[in-house]
Amino acid sequence: MKIAFILPKLVNQGPIIVAKDIIDNIKNRVEFIDVYYFDDMNEVDFGSNIYKINFFDKIDFDKYDVVHSHMLRPDLYVWFHRKKNHGKTLFVSTLHQNIYDNLKGNYNFIVAFVFEKIWLFILRKQDVVVTLTDIMKMFYVKRISLNLKTIYNGRNLSENSKSIPNGDDITIINRLKAKYKIIGSHCLLTKRKGIHQIINSLVFLEDYALVIIGNGQELENLKKLAKDLGVVERCFFLGYRLDAVSYLKYFDLYVMSSYSEGFPLGLLEAGLSRLPIVCSDIPIFNELFTEKEVCFFELDNARSLADAVRLCYDNKEELSSSIFDVIDKKYSVNKMADNYMKLYQSKL
Repeated sequence: MKIAFILPKLVNQGPIIVAKDIIDNIKNRVEFIDVYYFDDMNEVDFGSNIYKINFFDKIDFDKYDVVHSHMLRPDLYVWFHRKKNHGKTLFVSTLHQNIYDNLKGNYNFIVAFVFEKIWLFILRKQDVVVTLTDIMKMFYVKRISLNLKTIYNGRNLSENSKSIPNGDDITIINRLKAKYKIIGSHCLLTKRKGIHQIINSLVFLEDYALVIIGNGQELENLKKLAKDLGVVERCFFLGYRLDAVSYLKYFDLYVMSSYSEGFPLGLLEAGLSRLPIVCSDIPIFNELFTEKEVCFFELDNARSLADAVRLCYDNKEELSSSIFDVIDKKYSVNKMADNYMKLYQSKL
């Protein structure tokens, strides 16, 4: 089998990490894999067979059994270049998020409305569209006249989890740990990630501090909120770190406070690091986990989040063991890769 992956850029972000994990876990089972990308941003090592292209360069699709695109520009590229009847090549796209919710959280409802319509239109040129959860599949089944298939993402801890974090960072974290229990989270700082909810909860959690890894458009707003609430001394905004996973072992518990998610890779990484986890009570998390594995809190309810943090910490041994077992069995990269291979083989 010959496969082409088309990506927007080789950066350390969820969809790119997923593509790399798929490739790394199927490359020994296929003839070859080529990776095409558009932008000069190379943070993730895909090894050999990577090719930078511009939008108007034409890939020889007939060379491949499968062409697998990820994100808007690659999907648009396939729509623009694919012939109406293209023979034996199977075209697959993975839809990594609820388009409208993601764009609304990152931009505004006008951008979300317009680009959702465009994106769904161009997906018509795909043979199969992969959704990450059954909830996402049911949401789009009425919007896309295509074959939809659910494949859960998977995650194994990368070599980055074994790297040595910045010494100055760890000095500050250890200084906080001497006085407080540490709540941690790592993500792109947008409104959709809901980090402000964790800061709000610190008002009711006087024996806890917060460490946030990541940059984004909400960073300055979050810093201001921490200052206004008088909890700035208990908030450490670490900034972007390529090896963010290596910091997880310094946390006492992990909070994922999102309003919506495509698939929570950060949560999987935290669970595989054997951290107890608190997450927002939204449909995707309820599909993936139960109260035996995580503690849920009500969105925009700081007291609910504070109560969930305390409950999680008090039951940390049982919860951390349960979440690790579930992720290891149901959401490993091996299982994800096997499911993609089955998809490729079943459609050829």
